[in-house]
Amino acid sequence: MSEQSFHWVQLCAISGFVEAHLLKGQLEQANIQVRLQGEHLSGAIGEIPAEQAAIKLFVYAIKLPEAQEILVNYNKSRHRSAAELSDWLCNHCAELNGPAFEYCWQCGNKHEQSK
Repeated sequence: MSEQSFHWVQLCAISGFVEAHLLKGQLEQANIQVRLQGEHLSGAIGEIPAEQAAIKLFVYAIKLPEAQEILVNYNKSRHRSAAELSDWLCNHCAELNGPAFEYCWQCGNKHEQSK
């Protein structure tokens, strides 16, 4: 392996402290080392432009393709459709269930969109 494989490259920039750490945690669960840069600047938003206060996530170049795949899946999970985020009526018992429920809390029937 070349020395180039083990230099840090920027994966993305995220404006929120919590979101940056959520993504960092997902990457670390996949055994990808992560460095954060600029996380202490988030408190200065308003004093400095928001794009300058963004938290940058860096990974080793050799892990970049794997990290990009995790980032894509993370973004997909964040941008679920409105139908997935709304209450639903059970087809079996007509009970109203919240969007977090995959099964009806009243009768246990599976939500059809969860298939």
